Amino acid sequence: MILAASSALAWGGGAGRDWGVSGGSYTDPATGARVWEMTTGSNRADNLYFHFSNFTADDHYLIFVSDLGGGRELFRADVGTKRVVQLTDDPHLTPSSACPDPAQPRRLYCLSGPSVLAVDILDFSTRKVGDIPAPYVGGFQQPTVSRDGRWLALGKQRDARTWEIGLMDTATGAYRTVITQGFRLGHVQHSPTDPVTFYVWETGGYAPQRSWVVNDDGTGNRPFYFRTDPKRWFTPLKEWVTHEAWVQGTGQMTMVNDKLGIMLVAKDGTARLVREGSYWHAAARPDGRFIVADDAQGRLWLIETATGSTRLLATGLRETVHSAHPHPCFDHAGRYVEFHSGRTHETVALLDLTQLPAADAGLSQGLPAPAGQSR
Repeated sequence: MILAASSALAWGGGAGRDWGVSGGSYTDPATGARVWEMTTGSNRADNLYFHFSNFTADDHYLIFVSDLGGGRELFRADVGTKRVVQLTDDPHLTPSSACPDPAQPRRLYCLSGPSVLAVDILDFSTRKVGDIPAPYVGGFQQPTVSRDGRWLALGKQRDARTWEIGLMDTATGAYRTVITQGFRLGHVQHSPTDPVTFYVWETGGYAPQRSWVVNDDGTGNRPFYFRTDPKRWFTPLKEWVTHEAWVQGTGQMTMVNDKLGIMLVAKDGTARLVREGSYWHAAARPDGRFIVADDAQGRLWLIETATGSTRLLATGLRETVHSAHPHPCFDHAGRYVEFHSGRTHETVALLDLTQLPAADAGLSQGLPAPAGQSR
């Protein structure tokens, strides 16, 4: 092990470099939870966006972005051992555009300008899948992958007034346009259960109708979630929901309502309020039974969707880096929660729900059993 580490240092880094255990753990002073941080000191790290799991399909690795090697590149962390290995060494990549393939544990996708690349996280090879075709003036969006791994949902800005969603075949690179719109598109996400793609009318604030969904063949473009009870809104003529994320196992969505709390939205667009309060980002466990959410005060919460019961998991996530967005998510099994932290520096953190201190039995029901036990 020492020889391998020495060889990596002599080599000078790059794709495949084993950085060893580059982080450390601490105990949250308010909750007693043990939190592992992937980097220490001046080495920064950030997670991918939270609308899909940042873990590989087999939950063996956590994927994140870091400057460990100098420039911002993609890394994997072994969830069990916490060893970190560099995956890419390419200044032309957009590492924050990465998306793990939910059907293939070895593969993730990312962008290099209009080019879509597939990265093998074990042998570190990179394959060009295809190009997002012209016309475009930029605005390329983070890909998301269909559950079977066949299609990538992509977004681009065609010109000053037009935006587009397209699908790319992951095997052939063939691209087809799904829909064009005369307003800015954002949060493009392929459904994990159905042949549809979600997107929003991105305004940076209020939108008359923010949430949309369209079939993969371009038909059936329609509002997804829309207000049905104006009395529950402070601004009845506008819609202010944001930070939408699919529930991977059910095809529902979590959405944060800036005026109310966290909503769970069914496939037909109907919604219910899971938890009232001022939350920032929220993502559900694949089975939808629990939600992990952060707030602007830098706290991390676990919420049971059936009852709205909450448990505080971590605090101080914006203590030093006040601009940090935790963007939390679960692994596929629901054992780990991963998030971006600015507690002492910008890094990616991991929390094992099976190692939480004892708490009220109510919220612990349905959580993974502690290691070596069954429930």
